[in-house]
Amino acid sequence: MKKFLLLIVFNFLSFVLYIYGNTSIEHSRIKELSSFRIMGVIDLRTEKDYFSEVKYRTLNHEGGMKVTVLELLKNDVQDNKSGKWFYVLLTSPMWVDSGEWIEKYQKFLIFLPDDMPIFDFEE
Repeated sequence: MKKFLLLIVFNFLSFVLYIYGNTSIEHSRIKELSSFRIMGVIDLRTEKDYFSEVKYRTLNHEGGMKVTVLELLKNDVQDNKSGKWFYVLLTSPMWVDSGEWIEKYQKFLIFLPDDMPIFDFEE
């Protein structure tokens, strides 16, 4: 029984390290024209200004937000989280927290925290 529990704990820790490692590596590999899917809540600004009003906020749902990076901007800290600003093109439509449907091919300024996982990464 102890071996079984140790095996479960080991597998779980390996899985967590694998996910964290992939997330960190992928963030450092992001460049212009990289594509990926973001799961989680992200503020979307329609103006390319760090201090502009947040126009929309994504929902944390299974589809996520699919984007292509148009520009890599500055490293920053927002809400005590380090990350990077990106100017992105939405490549799939989605719902936002206001209940609005956002069509694809719109451009947004986003802040992506370093610890936020990304999926379906393509360089």
